[in-house]
Amino acid sequence: MASAQWLVRPHPGPITRDLSGKFKISEILAAIIAQRVSPLSDENVASFIKPSLNSLASPWLMDGMDGAVDRLVLAVQQRQKTVVYGDYDTDGVTACALMIRACRAIGYHLDYRLPSRFEEGYGISPDFVKKAIAEKVDLVVTVDCGTSEHENIRILAENGVDVIITDHHEPGDRELPPAACAVLNPKRTDSSYPFRELTGVGVAFKLAWALYERLAGSPKVGEQRRDALLSLLPLVAIGTIADVAPLIGENRSAVSWGLKMMHTASPGISALLDVCRLGAGDLTSRSIAFSLSPRLNAAGRMGAADLSLELLIEDDPRVARELAECLDRQNVERQALCQTILEEAARTAEDTHDLERDAAILVAKDGWHEGVIGIVAGRLTEIYNKPAAVVSFPDGQAKGRGSARAVHGLNLYQAMANSRRHLLSFGGHELAAGFTVRRDELSGLRESFLRECGLQIEQKRISPTLMIDMELRLSDVNNSLVAELEILRPFGQGNPEPRFIARGARAVGSPQLMGVQKQHFNFNVAQDGVAYRAVVFNNLELLELLDSAGRQPLDIAFSPSLNAFYSPPRLELRIEDIRVARDA
Repeated sequence: MASAQWLVRPHPGPITRDLSGKFKISEILAAIIAQRVSPLSDENVASFIKPSLNSLASPWLMDGMDGAVDRLVLAVQQRQKTVVYGDYDTDGVTACALMIRACRAIGYHLDYRLPSRFEEGYGISPDFVKKAIAEKVDLVVTVDCGTSEHENIRILAENGVDVIITDHHEPGDRELPPAACAVLNPKRTDSSYPFRELTGVGVAFKLAWALYERLAGSPKVGEQRRDALLSLLPLVAIGTIADVAPLIGENRSAVSWGLKMMHTASPGISALLDVCRLGAGDLTSRSIAFSLSPRLNAAGRMGAADLSLELLIEDDPRVARELAECLDRQNVERQALCQTILEEAARTAEDTHDLERDAAILVAKDGWHEGVIGIVAGRLTEIYNKPAAVVSFPDGQAKGRGSARAVHGLNLYQAMANSRRHLLSFGGHELAAGFTVRRDELSGLRESFLRECGLQIEQKRISPTLMIDMELRLSDVNNSLVAELEILRPFGQGNPEPRFIARGARAVGSPQLMGVQKQHFNFNVAQDGVAYRAVVFNNLELLELLDSAGRQPLDIAFSPSLNAFYSPPRLELRIEDIRVARDA
């Protein structure tokens, strides 16, 4: 694992003291908030400290909403045949479930279609276009896809099938599909919507909200429909967290409230939480991302995503439990498959790349399971601190599918766009992309991808970094501070768990290995007469550093937390990195 540069965020003292006094919070918390709220104003700070649904922008501010709602209301009133078409990942599945539940609550039933990751890939498939025309579908509502589907939407429109696009992917340099009735996408180049970081499920929620207001003839939709809208927030939370969207602005408010309502959500979500063994006190963005979302994704990765959607729209608790257990079994299979392919991909990367000099990694092999190559690409990025792309070719076939993940600061979509001459198709955003490539273009793609990533890294001076919120003494760390930091939840992209450094601390005693495979360890660390247990997960390189450092003073990067295993819970430090102190 490459060594990271430590960057400590600057904190203007007067602003920090002003916020501390106004909001009756510590200067430590005030300093962190000052760095995370932009633009910095009393109103935005208040909303950050206590996320409110009142901070959600009106759906009518989204370009195209009037046209989208007009067409959807016509479908509802005339009971037209409508199909919601979603992506097969968690964001797409939750968005699809949201539209189905929102319309079901007003007595209107939608059909749905999720494409096969393996047979159709991302976006509107030609097979679906043919079937929609043959079955005389009146309206298609896309969720989490559609912005770049010009040709398929044109064919649908020419055959009498209207299309409403709800999406959040970058449109690139192309115009919006002119044949669509409406395109709802906060990343439109002409968008005037005040928050561009909504996910697919977030945009779908805006459409459902606007639909309810139009049917009510007023922003006050009535108690029953208001409750129906609120019941959709857990879906928004799950999809937003799973898509690694920034948990700031509207996303922070929606996710915060969605997490609070998770255990009173639909039978499907409740069953999945039970299978994940997540109680009310365990519901965080991290537990959703690492326990619940992988199970929802497992269906699409291992077979068909319909199973996850069926779970999320199921109202029978008994059936929901059976579906949740099935997803759990598929996830176990997915985990084993991921590990096998990751080991093969890492060996391939080491055999085919100069990992010291190459700016990125691109590996390929026949027969790798297409459903997990995105996860493998993400793990390679974590291991080597480089952008990584993984390509799978069906045995003997000329066309392969790939998935890529980026390091922070690099625009993966742009790297793919600049390599498009080697690609059959591509799509995605800054941090993740999917693509198809011919076997005879693989070498050219690898050369171009590595070059484009290298140029960005050189121009932007991108390097592995560990962002530090501020420097503390261990005497500053106590139970009160940890409790106050809870105000910052939910943590996630754009709002990470606070990280601090203590300089000149010392290791006390001997480190102890932990875990079934002895892949973790703990030790005691002291400074100014204050000592805490410190824990390091999955990084035995730091154990080697401790051994070699001997009794030298250490700089430690850490996050404080309460270990609930003990009674009462015990404060400990989760170590991110260790260095021998500069003045040692």
